[in-house]
Amino acid sequence: MLFHFFIRRWILSFGFMASVFYLRFLLFYPAIGVRRITRWILCPFPGISSLLPSNWRYLINAPSFFPRALPEIFSFLPSNWRRITRWILSFGFMASVLYLGFLLFCPAIGGMATAAASTVSFVPELGAIPCEPFDASSAVAAAPKLLRISNVSESTRGWMTLVHVVEADRVKVASHGSISKSFRLFRFGDSQGIKVSAIVYDDNVPCVDGLLLPFRKYYISNAEIRRLAELPPDCFYPFYWVINSDTSIREATDVGLPVLPFYFGLRSYDSLHFVADTNNLINIMGVVVNSLPARDVYVEGILRRERDIIIVDQGKRPIILTLFGDYESIEGRAIENLMHAMPIIIAIRVRVTTKKCLSLSIHPSSIVLVCPDVLEAKLLDAWCTDNISELVRLVFDERAYLDPTVLLPPVRDLTVTTIADVLSCDPFDWGNAWIKGHVEVAWPCARSWHMACPHCYELYDYATTLGTLCLSCGLGIYAFPRAWIRLTVHDDTGYVNVIALGAEAERLIGVSAVYMYASTDDENFALYCRVSRQIKRSKLLLYIKRSTDVIRTETTTRYTVVACYPA
Repeated sequence: MLFHFFIRRWILSFGFMASVFYLRFLLFYPAIGVRRITRWILCPFPGISSLLPSNWRYLINAPSFFPRALPEIFSFLPSNWRRITRWILSFGFMASVLYLGFLLFCPAIGGMATAAASTVSFVPELGAIPCEPFDASSAVAAAPKLLRISNVSESTRGWMTLVHVVEADRVKVASHGSISKSFRLFRFGDSQGIKVSAIVYDDNVPCVDGLLLPFRKYYISNAEIRRLAELPPDCFYPFYWVINSDTSIREATDVGLPVLPFYFGLRSYDSLHFVADTNNLINIMGVVVNSLPARDVYVEGILRRERDIIIVDQGKRPIILTLFGDYESIEGRAIENLMHAMPIIIAIRVRVTTKKCLSLSIHPSSIVLVCPDVLEAKLLDAWCTDNISELVRLVFDERAYLDPTVLLPPVRDLTVTTIADVLSCDPFDWGNAWIKGHVEVAWPCARSWHMACPHCYELYDYATTLGTLCLSCGLGIYAFPRAWIRLTVHDDTGYVNVIALGAEAERLIGVSAVYMYASTDDENFALYCRVSRQIKRSKLLLYIKRSTDVIRTETTTRYTVVACYPA
């Protein structure tokens, strides 16, 4: 084995030496040497050039070019420079051969020398390829900077932020004439509690399908930053984001991420009366105890599908939430399918109304989150499991969601508004109010009942509407008497005329509307006078709202009693 090893090295060394001597011969005698090597290659294979592709034929025929080209190249140099150039090239070839032979017989030493030389001479010769040493600081600078939402502005470049998806709205379409634009709205928050709105338009809407799911965390970068035209009262960040095809969205699955706060700012059930019948929108959470069947109703002459669900929280005040349109067909049906488990919902941006004593209604900007994956919802679900029997009694047996004594219990004096303040309020800014004062019947009346729609309780004339459809709710009207009584309330600042309808009027009069409907006019007038004597100068606490156009026109009373209690 050792013998063969040395034989291979000597053969390789002899081949290298012969090559160098022949290259030296070419340098000093280029014309003779090139013609000779060409003849040696082509004579054994006379037809080789015709069997090969054109580019290969060019390479084989190339030696015939060098005998002519090399003398011409060297002829441009002076005679003494030509000799010096040949000796330099010859010395370079000899040195290369000697070094290769040294590598063959002493590979270990030669390898180390090669490695040492390559760090000095080989790297600078990479002329066309820029080879710069790796700089860790420049690589860190090129990565996106992880910032909070409050630090991202129009001038920020190369940013990235960790957000928690608070709201994810469905795809909507806005139309202006013949032009329509589809969009989808989102609401993000970070560990500071700062929230930002984001919007996706048209072709970019499908790009977020399966992403930006509620209550999940995502890394977002390279979104377009735009300034808000007007800063909302509860907003501390003056920009909104536009998500486009260049935006990077990646779900955050890292362990040990910062705990993000609960963003919704839920309203308590016992404070809903402060914002009833106003433009203020609230967020509320509750367990759905019952889902009533869907129905078709007319609202301002437009037919729409509605569904009432009854929700409740730890305060044990069941309240109606009305879903309509897409909210009924999507979230309403999802809730209906989960009623066996009494799902938890979070309703965002809903209105408080007094159409059904005190109830909630969806707004076009509302979002209903069914079974949200948050700690507060899990705690409410555990409370519901422990109190399910009491909740069933409140909703199914007592129907507490229609009882004013449950939804609007008496308040403290600090909550009461003076009559002068009620009369001086702007009708567009002011909602409902609690007032307290001495009460008397406004003026005598032949009867203390009126005909109304049995579905929406709107006031109608019996003779002209019986057997027709209600103009308010679109349902058929039949004989339905409803009690009423007009009162004047006095306090130290002034007086105001109000009207009590339905159950509140029957509570003040002491008899039902059906009984008064069956009585004669003389009996009704005698009853009215007796009630007037009983009520006169009594002191009541009343929760009042602005009367509907029909009530205000027919009874000339600006305010309607929602709930009343002895003061």
